[in-house]
Amino acid sequence: ALDRATTQQVMKSVVQFIAVDEGRRGVLIPKWTGSGTIISPDGLILTNCHVAYPSAMYGGADFDYDLLIVAITVRSDEPPQPSYIAEVVQFSPELDLAVVRLTKTIDGTPVDPAGLNLPTVPLGDSDLLEIGDTVSIFGYPGIGGETITFTSGNVSGFSSAQGVQGRAWIKTDATVAGGNSGGTAVDSEGYLVGVPTKFGAGDDLQLDCRQYSDTNNDGRIDENDA
Repeated sequence: ALDRATTQQVMKSVVQFIAVDEGRRGVLIPKWTGSGTIISPDGLILTNCHVAYPSAMYGGADFDYDLLIVAITVRSDEPPQPSYIAEVVQFSPELDLAVVRLTKTIDGTPVDPAGLNLPTVPLGDSDLLEIGDTVSIFGYPGIGGETITFTSGNVSGFSSAQGVQGRAWIKTDATVAGGNSGGTAVDSEGYLVGVPTKFGAGDDLQLDCRQYSDTNNDGRIDENDA
């Protein structure tokens, strides 16, 4: 299990994303939320592609937004504080991963990356994980209220994916709910080893399911797979 100091360090690097549209008279209209992990002190954040740039995965105007707001974790018993606006700098629909960069403060002031000095989680090596290892999940699931949520469990297996050499997915019995997507999965020493991604029904984008492996062995992943 994580010790208290490591838990505190990891917690402060977890963020909540809020995709919003700008309505009349400057009113912001939330569309969906997700989670992310600060991976560099100058403002790079790792998350799911379907959180930060869902139109790259699914297409359609329903997945567009005007602003991507980043809310910073301050305390475990307080809602995250909307602090920055971010833009996507790299994304991979195939891996469902994206990296965003903080560009402005919430009031629109340009950010100086050199002056941020944000808390981060050190990157680990997911290839070193084994079945039975402990994995801890941090994020902002919709069912967890407004504050950050922590769950833990064991690595229960691995799955492959087309175009990815070796293990692509880490299976775990830790609870992962909608809103956790894009968040933080660390090993027993507090190193980032995965990005929680919810596949089942009821997530923030109202997707019933999506295919992640070639279950019918026809060489591609499409609607004919389980």
